[in-house]
Amino acid sequence: MSSSPAIHLTDRVKLDLLRLIETNALNPGDKLPPADRLCEQFSVSRTVVREAIASLKAEGRLRSLRGSGVYVSKPPLPAGGLSMLMAAPEEIGDVLDFLEFRISVEVEAAGLAAERRTETNLLRMEQAMTQFNRHLSDNTLATDADRAFHRAIADATNNKRFRLFVDEMGERLIPRRALGASFSDDKSKSEFLDVIRTEHQRIFDAISDRKPDEARVAMRQHLEGGRRRYREWSLAHEDTEQ
Repeated sequence: MSSSPAIHLTDRVKLDLLRLIETNALNPGDKLPPADRLCEQFSVSRTVVREAIASLKAEGRLRSLRGSGVYVSKPPLPAGGLSMLMAAPEEIGDVLDFLEFRISVEVEAAGLAAERRTETNLLRMEQAMTQFNRHLSDNTLATDADRAFHRAIADATNNKRFRLFVDEMGERLIPRRALGASFSDDKSKSEFLDVIRTEHQRIFDAISDRKPDEARVAMRQHLEGGRRRYREWSLAHEDTEQ
């Protein structure tokens, strides 16, 4: 490691880590080596390594996954436009913020869907719910079916902007698999997904009955419930700090 008395130890480690990232010695998605190994590699204390990593996380160059470790982030997106809005949530704080943002969009979408839905729209929602039920016991966490349900609601608004929102988000709309959400056993996973299934049913019933206000309430409860569940999940999993 290069030495310069004018540069603080933390800054030196930060620069060396950045050099590894920028020269592709560490690529997006790669996990950082354990803290002890970094301490040995850079001949510094654990505190210095922690501070350097914290600084790079604040700049978006590194990210933490709870219960897993610290990883190299994807390259920054160009500023402005949908690119910033649609950036994939990578940490629990991002997920909570994004779900709050989704509330402002999807609550109104549910109300409009209740006013404008067709029988074809209802059929697509039912198909998504059936697909959700089929995946309750596998390792997909029913994410594709969950997204299909929200896509069907966006379709029912008959407003292409709502459809664009869901389509642009793609897999990022349902972040539990990307976050590495884990469950202690099949029972806890089943209970987690069963709550979501029940919330979907309430949304569907309100849309089917053409009750816009009830549909908005049901969607808000669903998304706010999601924020609460992710927050509880994050608190139950200690962050593996480097």
